[in-house]
Amino acid sequence: MGTADCRPGLLPRQVLDGSITYAMRLDNQLIIETPERVELRFALANVGSRFLAALIDHGIQLLTLFVLGLFVAQINDVFRDLQLSRSVELWLLALLVLVSFLIYFGYFAIFETVWNGQTPGKRWLRLRVIRIDGRPIGFFEALVRNVLRTVDFLPSGYALGVMSIMLHREARRLGDLVAGTIVVKERLGTTPALDQVLATHAADVQRQPQEVMDDIGNIQALTADDIAAVERFLLRRSTLPEQARPWMAARIAAPISRRLGVPPPLAPEPFLEAVDRQYRARAKYLVD
Repeated sequence: MGTADCRPGLLPRQVLDGSITYAMRLDNQLIIETPERVELRFALANVGSRFLAALIDHGIQLLTLFVLGLFVAQINDVFRDLQLSRSVELWLLALLVLVSFLIYFGYFAIFETVWNGQTPGKRWLRLRVIRIDGRPIGFFEALVRNVLRTVDFLPSGYALGVMSIMLHREARRLGDLVAGTIVVKERLGTTPALDQVLATHAADVQRQPQEVMDDIGNIQALTADDIAAVERFLLRRSTLPEQARPWMAARIAAPISRRLGVPPPLAPEPFLEAVDRQYRARAKYLVD
């Protein structure tokens, strides 16, 4: 591994293919610089919005448990009128305990897995849980961070969790520290929907002059990180300074061409467009 870049304020987060992903906190923002020198900026969620989101989620939990209790009570009365055996009531009670356990402990983990880092409370307040490297969380991260939620409630009223969020430089509670996650705010009016981004990007690539690049190597040799780097550049290139855009394209195209087993392209940006077109022609188009 090469010598790490020692620029002030940057902390190495993760090593990917010999390069280092850096993260920096600045003015309540988390700035992640990928090995391809692409900056990802996330606004950190403050303790107030997180507490309110948790309050909404716990309110939904309590309401669900209350409705479930009423339903079970009605079913129990019916069973008594039918003079069923005591074992039926015990099985019903055991089922109630199991469902209540799943609602209390599985609510956050299931929602954050299915809704890509969001619960109803977080979605209402436009918050999202992501990995510290900027990637979406999976079931493991969602499970770990929420198993430790009970610890964050100690000694009472979410005291330990609130203290950790307020004191940590990245506003992370204990569950976030163990799971390697962070809670960020979604910006209003600045981030288009995913389908809009994909449609705009696909149309932009199609409008570009398609140079003859029939042989760009084995596209299957590229990793998910390679494809993500190409996609991020093509999505954001219109916002890059004119002086930095060719340099950025060349920096991303060089390792891509090596992995494909072809010479470094003389025109990096059309090369990346060709890679993107061929990848989308063979596989479902994804944005990391």
